[in-house]
Amino acid sequence: MAKILSMGRAVVCSLCATVLGLALVATSPQVACGQPALAVDSIGQALMENHPGGAVIGLLRGDTTAVHAFGAVDSTGRRPTARTVFEIGSVTKTFTGLLLADAIERGEVGRSTSVTTLLPDSVTVGTADSTTMTLGHLATHRSGLPRLPSNLGAMARPGYPYAAYGDSALYAFLDDYTLSRAPGAKYEYSNLGMGLLGQLLARRADTTYAALVRRRITGPLGLPDTRVHHSPERADRFAQGHDRMGRPTPPWHFEALAGAGALRSTAADLLTYLRAHRHALEAALGPTLALQQAMQRALRPRAPTGRDSTRVGLAWHQSTRDGHAVLWHNGGTGGFRSVVALDRETGDGVVVLVSAALPSRTVLKTGRALLRALRSD
Repeated sequence: MAKILSMGRAVVCSLCATVLGLALVATSPQVACGQPALAVDSIGQALMENHPGGAVIGLLRGDTTAVHAFGAVDSTGRRPTARTVFEIGSVTKTFTGLLLADAIERGEVGRSTSVTTLLPDSVTVGTADSTTMTLGHLATHRSGLPRLPSNLGAMARPGYPYAAYGDSALYAFLDDYTLSRAPGAKYEYSNLGMGLLGQLLARRADTTYAALVRRRITGPLGLPDTRVHHSPERADRFAQGHDRMGRPTPPWHFEALAGAGALRSTAADLLTYLRAHRHALEAALGPTLALQQAMQRALRPRAPTGRDSTRVGLAWHQSTRDGHAVLWHNGGTGGFRSVVALDRETGDGVVVLVSAALPSRTVLKTGRALLRALRSD
């Protein structure tokens, strides 16, 4: 049991949020006009100082984007670029939240749709009282489910904590678990809950999570490198991850909990993703009216998180600092860290992708510093 709990803590630390059109890209020092290149380069160099791996910083200001690269993508010393592929970990959850918002716009489900109605008839979820667990509870981390299922450790292989955790294991856990409190009572960040949401939405659409993301988000938005599974050509652009000791890590793979952290992406794609959300907030022309409305729905803060000035929408968190409401999510896997953030007031956005298991707080602080640099330039 001790070994299972120890592994669980490591997974939680790696795959969690820490609640404290096409992109025109250029690689530093040939940065797009108007971007605070010196400040960004200083921030990026400080981020990767004395660490293996590489980092890519993406900046969005208006419809202008820029990408700054640091370190090396692999043992050959190649510098990362806007099209280098990174594991994005829990940033995946924003895609899962958008899938829910999109399904609501299509009339397929509602936020109040019961989880049990989308599960196989043989699977039940024991509740603390008569309160029904809904899809909205899953998307806002208020389901009452724990961060991770207790049977995850029994399925894990060294270096691959989620790869063997399939539907049967997920259903077995749910069928045997009784919630300790009613859904909706409290915010508790849950990889399990968001993974379950992705699985249920794919089940409702009679497809896989990977296919659903391609069909409803990455295809319409033009995000060719944001995928669960990559072709050999994209594999050649995949960054080598590094653990906390600086050792190379194997890529992470997911089965039933893909909606919690399975996606891989690039700075170019994520800048396009942020710009589409900014356009939705501004009610500008989007890829489709329905998807734009879904983004507005996903970004709307809905519930407190228990931390001052931070609320949660459909996966997206919104924190108010220095008078600015910032939408954000961070992520991490065994060898990668990431953060995406969008300032509601200015429309500025940042993407940080790192192929090293740096402290999550460090990467979050980097994202905040970049937004301040964009404001002050």
